[in-house]
Amino acid sequence: MKKRSKYYLAALIPLLFSSSFLLAAQPEQSKEQVIVQAQYGKVIWADLYTGDVKTSLDFYTETFGWTVKKFGEKNNSYHLLFDGEKAIAGVLAHSEQRNKTETALWIGSISTDSVQASVTNAANNNAKIMLKPHDFALYGKRAVIADPQGGIIALLDITGTEKAHTQISNKWNWAQLFSTDITKAASFYHKAFGYTVEEVAQNPSSYYLSQQGEVNASIVKLPTTFEQRDRWVNFVEVNNLSDTLIQAKKNGAEIIHQPKGSNLAIIADPNGALLGLTEQESE
Repeated sequence: MKKRSKYYLAALIPLLFSSSFLLAAQPEQSKEQVIVQAQYGKVIWADLYTGDVKTSLDFYTETFGWTVKKFGEKNNSYHLLFDGEKAIAGVLAHSEQRNKTETALWIGSISTDSVQASVTNAANNNAKIMLKPHDFALYGKRAVIADPQGGIIALLDITGTEKAHTQISNKWNWAQLFSTDITKAASFYHKAFGYTVEEVAQNPSSYYLSQQGEVNASIVKLPTTFEQRDRWVNFVEVNNLSDTLIQAKKNGAEIIHQPKGSNLAIIADPNGALLGLTEQESE
């Protein structure tokens, strides 16, 4: 069984710990059902909204070795990025009028067993519905919300799509919410999505978010040096962090944070989208 590390960044200071992925099956459940349920609350997909699709596609294919397939006929339509044979992310254009503060933005999708119920709960707790529940071709149903403090996150239900989870790369392995008010943020994600909130022992001003007995994300204070609005940073596994960072810089990225001696980093791609990187663990 693969182990995956959990990454926590408190004010950009990392804490690394690891735990086994929990796959305790109940007798009446199939193996596939158990795997899907173990993913609840975890980032399983991400979409890059970008004002420059070509630059974004060039960067991610050249830096990560991903391949791209156009999903549609127009030049600015949806594109799929593949890590080997498995889809890992989508790339789509957005107009500058819709987002004047960022040229590009990664939005992670967390797994849920009911997008509609999750959206309803979020709205009842003062979230803004940015994209109503809709069919997401190939991979189930999806919606996008902004939490009460502006953090943007998507919801993805793949339970109704046969073996959809086997078609998606499992390289997304952590998510970090940088928040202006961590207490309010923790309260929202607990009430809206049922996360268990646990104070981080090493840093009492930060929280872990978990579901199904698995720690999936954390909430930390947003440093004052950043624009003061909540934002999620999603982390993707790479085979060799040092090599990836060298290639990323060569292709126009900026390294935002790289703790000395650790196997994680945060970069801003050439269009400014923030992305976390972690080094893949050996089996």
